[in-house]
Amino acid sequence: MRQISFALIAILMGALTASADSLVTVRPAGTDSVYWSYLGPDLTQIFSPFSFTTTNGVAGSGIYVNAVSGSPGAVFLQGYDFHGNFNPGDLVNYNGGNGPIKLSFTQGYSQIGAQIEDGDFGTFTAQICDNNGCFSENGDGVNDNNGSAIYLGISGSDITWVTFSLTSASNGYPNFLAINQVTLDGTETTTPEPGSLLLFGTGLVGLAGVLRRKFAR
Repeated sequence: MRQISFALIAILMGALTASADSLVTVRPAGTDSVYWSYLGPDLTQIFSPFSFTTTNGVAGSGIYVNAVSGSPGAVFLQGYDFHGNFNPGDLVNYNGGNGPIKLSFTQGYSQIGAQIEDGDFGTFTAQICDNNGCFSENGDGVNDNNGSAIYLGISGSDITWVTFSLTSASNGYPNFLAINQVTLDGTETTTPEPGSLLLFGTGLVGLAGVLRRKFAR
């Protein structure tokens, strides 16, 4: 009976931890995307909050978490107005020194990510977060103009928002960063609500009680 109870507990814990996320460092093919050309051409100002639509027509919104009134970000063209490691011709979302970039979507995805750079030259540590936690990756903001910027993505279940940020920068300005096009992978259905998991757990407890009575006879 004790072994059965442990097995039921393991099943319940598995259901509760099924939403664990993982870090993605190589851009996948993706099933959807966000190109910052949707906000306008090179040098278009971006005021927080801002709205966009994905390639597949999903509505999204963004904010610069530490936005200062009257201090917008901008759409910059790699190789002209932004000098980093993005691909030549990439249009990037530059935050104007307004801290983390949070993107939210009206549906969930199984992976969200983008290449990320600091706003000046030097090494940095970038971070991506969603409602299940955060992951970090180290990068070097040199001006190679060759697409070698680090890819920072997060993979999980029903991800509806992510935050891109820098936790450190050797140039002393971690509030300045840019991301290029966002790759979105897979359309997700809604994960079980806490109430549903509680009901599931209650059912397991009830089943354990029935088995306990049966084995007691």
